[in-house]
Amino acid sequence: MGDFKALLDSDMKVFHNPAEFAHETNIWYLEKKYTVPVIIDHTAAEDRKKLENDHAEGIYRANCLVYIALRDLGFVPKKDRNIEIEVAGAVSEYRIEKADCEDGEIIMELELIDE
Repeated sequence: MGDFKALLDSDMKVFHNPAEFAHETNIWYLEKKYTVPVIIDHTAAEDRKKLENDHAEGIYRANCLVYIALRDLGFVPKKDRNIEIEVAGAVSEYRIEKADCEDGEIIMELELIDE
C-alpha cells in the first residue's frame, strides 16, 4: 500500500475529475479568468446556516462551499475578495468569507453578493 499522501492525491484526482464530481467552470478572480474543475456545494452551506444562532459581528452565512484542487488553480484566493462563478451560463458574484487549503484542496466559503 502506498503512503497516505499518495492515497490523498489519488482520491483528489477522482473527486476533482469532471467525469466524476466536478464540473469545468469559469471563474474570475482579480479580473482574471480561470477555467478549472470546481465542486459547488449548496447543501453543506445550508447545513452550516442552520447551526448559526448568533448573528453577532463576525458571524456570516455561507451561500455555498466551493472545492478546487490546488494543482488546478495554482493559488489560494484570499478572504474578503470577490470571486465570480459561472454556472449554467449565469455568472454570480460572491465574497470569499473563508479560504483554506487542506491536503491540496482549496475550500472556500462564499457569500452571494446580492445587488
